[in-house]
Amino acid sequence: MKRIYQAFFVLLFTVVALSGCSDSKTPQEGDQYSVIPTPMPEMKGVTEIFSLSCGHCRKMESILPEIKKLTNSDIKQVHVIFNESAQKAAFIFYAAMVQTDNNPSHALMEQLFAFVQDSPKDMSVEQRKTALDKIFHDNNLKSPYELTEAQQKEVFKMFQQSEDIVRNAALESVPAFLVNGKYLVNTSAHKSLQDLANTIDYLKNK
Repeated sequence: MKRIYQAFFVLLFTVVALSGCSDSKTPQEGDQYSVIPTPMPEMKGVTEIFSLSCGHCRKMESILPEIKKLTNSDIKQVHVIFNESAQKAAFIFYAAMVQTDNNPSHALMEQLFAFVQDSPKDMSVEQRKTALDKIFHDNNLKSPYELTEAQQKEVFKMFQQSEDIVRNAALESVPAFLVNGKYLVNTSAHKSLQDLANTIDYLKNK
């Protein structure tokens, strides 16, 4: 199965210590970022492209609030659909999206990451359904199995948008940040969280 995970940037867990250590050099195309093959000018702002099955994405989720703060950005999220496993995870994520005004809480996101990554491999289909139902019900949401027809249509619309974004960006790994539908940030080229934030800020205004 195709692997989709890229090496994460160094010293992920030393955010506070490194936040003031980056230099002020202007980010360079081909190093800190690239221009995607098919820009999508209608996509304004910053979008994180991720997968609930990606360990690096789970770590990124833990520091996403800090990135939002440093860049003063309302970062949107798109779930990749690389394969059948990713499609199942994407359906769970988008079921939460359609019920939270496209803004699931950080706590809910961590529960979804844990469900996808930490559930025992030998769980039966019924056990997985019960566990997933509980997560959604505990957050006052309908389970993915209980969505209305209108909500299901919205989820599948999000699926199509995800496929378009991944294809247009020629995306091969996650997590990734897409800025203004044109610039793809190379997260692994940054030595600190502040470096990453500086590049995102630069591209937002480019």
